[in-house]
Amino acid sequence: MQLLTGAQIRMARGLLRWSIQDLADHANIGISTVKKLEKVDGVARNVRLPINEAVKDAFLATGKLRFENETCVCAIDNAK
Repeated sequence: MQLLTGAQIRMARGLLRWSIQDLADHANIGISTVKKLEKVDGVARNVRLPINEAVKDAFLATGKLRFENETCVCAIDNAK
């Protein structure tokens, strides 16, 4: 299972044009938790695994993004 890095979370939020509040709402987590996740470029070590998964699931549920390795946040082209 791939954990999202803070850089990926920031990029994904930017692609979706979500605020920190939007991500917190979609992932059912607190704003301070989103800030902790995004604070580092790598994987936040002080955040529990289910929280990272909730964030990833919230992004994937949009059907607009996919993640590859630890650096890629890829937009899905649904126009095909």
